[in-house]
Amino acid sequence: MEAMNELERDCLRRFCELARARLGDDLREVRLFGSAARGDMWPAHSPMHSDIDVLLITRGQVPDDEQDELLNQTYPLYLECGRQISPHFFSDRRLTAAEDERTREFLRRVEGDCVTVWRPGR
Repeated sequence: MEAMNELERDCLRRFCELARARLGDDLREVRLFGSAARGDMWPAHSPMHSDIDVLLITRGQVPDDEQDELLNQTYPLYLECGRQISPHFFSDRRLTAAEDERTREFLRRVEGDCVTVWRPGR
């Protein structure tokens, strides 16, 4: 998270609060992954922009309409900080028992990058 500036960290914190408010006790953890977690984001002034990838881990599957609503909440944050927050939703079950190779490959790729940015009581 050191590669993120204060405004980007604040927008991520507010997104986590929003996710907690919408998902309640179903939200177990939020993990940062990708370039923001590795510290190699494109600079803000660059023509290429890195997004802020987050993995939302939930007790059960989040309905599509709820996922869409949370995604819609990222747009004002993008306008504020210039970085798109890109949520990816994984239930406990999908995280621990991925049913397809594409999901298993995704989890292998992000495993080394993940940094927990929110969990209950933190």
